[in-house]
Amino acid sequence: MAYHDVLLINPPSRQREFYEHLGLGYLAACLRKQNVDVKILNMPHWMAPRALQEVKKYSCKLVGISVPFQRSAVQAFNFISRLKREGFETAHVAIGGIYPSFAYEEILSQFPVVDSVVIGEGEETIVELAEAIISGSNWKKISGIAFRENKDIVTTELRPLIEDLDAIPFPERDALPEVLEKLEHAPVLSSRGCYGRCTFCSVVPFFKKFGPSLRMRSSANVIEELEFLSKKYGVRNVDFNDANFIGGKGRGARRAQEIAELMQKKNLNIKFGIQCRPNEIDLELFTILKRAGLSKVFVGIESGSQAMLDRFQKDITVAENLKALEILSKLDLITYMGFITFDDRTTIHEYNENMAFIEKAKKLMPQNRLFYDLGTKLLPLAGTDAEKNMKERGILVGNSLKFDYKMDDLKMNYIYSAIKIKEDITRIGRKVRETDKEWTKDQP
Repeated sequence: MAYHDVLLINPPSRQREFYEHLGLGYLAACLRKQNVDVKILNMPHWMAPRALQEVKKYSCKLVGISVPFQRSAVQAFNFISRLKREGFETAHVAIGGIYPSFAYEEILSQFPVVDSVVIGEGEETIVELAEAIISGSNWKKISGIAFRENKDIVTTELRPLIEDLDAIPFPERDALPEVLEKLEHAPVLSSRGCYGRCTFCSVVPFFKKFGPSLRMRSSANVIEELEFLSKKYGVRNVDFNDANFIGGKGRGARRAQEIAELMQKKNLNIKFGIQCRPNEIDLELFTILKRAGLSKVFVGIESGSQAMLDRFQKDITVAENLKALEILSKLDLITYMGFITFDDRTTIHEYNENMAFIEKAKKLMPQNRLFYDLGTKLLPLAGTDAEKNMKERGILVGNSLKFDYKMDDLKMNYIYSAIKIKEDITRIGRKVRETDKEWTKDQP
């Protein structure tokens, strides 16, 4: 059994998606900078029994587990419970992420296997927590954590955000070689947060709780990391995981252009994808970005109904949404359209407006360039205005681990169910065809 001071785990998830967890990479970088021995275990795509057997190959003083997706939280806590029962009884288990930062009281009350919750950004907190636990000193005075004290939930002083993102070391990329074999692209985070105020998004409430809602790395610092990834790992495709890569039409747009121009100047030859808001999609800027390697864009359209856009506090118009798609089509960029067809107040009229918008979008863009999901229902994520509003209206059923709600218009519930059934049948059919193709290929 190999010993490491700290195990950082991205646990099995409900979606079984395969990706590199940049957050754990940043934590590992800060820990290793202080000579703390760290092992990263990236296992969101694994089944729980296999993941458990892998973790049991190691021993440690501190287990840090990320719970990044609220809908996979139950799986994460079940996994932690099994760890505690099967070999990690004495290790301190700390969890972190946007969701735990809002729901720490509920989590600590329901799951005694969790010893502490890191609230907010974890780079500085994890170092202090690890050093205290390894040395056997009092960890309960560390800023930015919550824990149980007898029957009470105690929170220490909130830790402010790190002002200068350039001062944080580049994330450790332990899982990147495997990721590149399967996905062929590397994730990069060039900023944290967003300036929007969307009711369904937990990103802005998370960062605003501790400091500014949006911080950006300098263009030079981003380019330095891209050069490192290119030279060390041969990276030729990058996905910027920023909630909002552009970051607004002023300073943010200038930074985006600087990054693009530096990528060309240094001949990086890297294709990349970004996420942004529709009102930031400008023909001149995106032409420069495409020239630098931009190939795909995830854009938060969210709705083709002005009433729904206003309800979501998108601060944008349907016309601006269509204009954004028109520009992306003109530049022949692969477009992933964030779209929320249903929320608790969706009416038949709004639904019809959404369907009409989809038809316009399909005419604007070639079929192989536009991707979206019609069966998306707004999720009342922890810490969001949407969650708060549904609680106030008394329609939110369950808790943050398992929640649901009925739409005011009963017809909308039936339409949503029908769309989901159709999508499930399509997905199953595709899986059967893929399995049959693989089986046939293996036959003599």
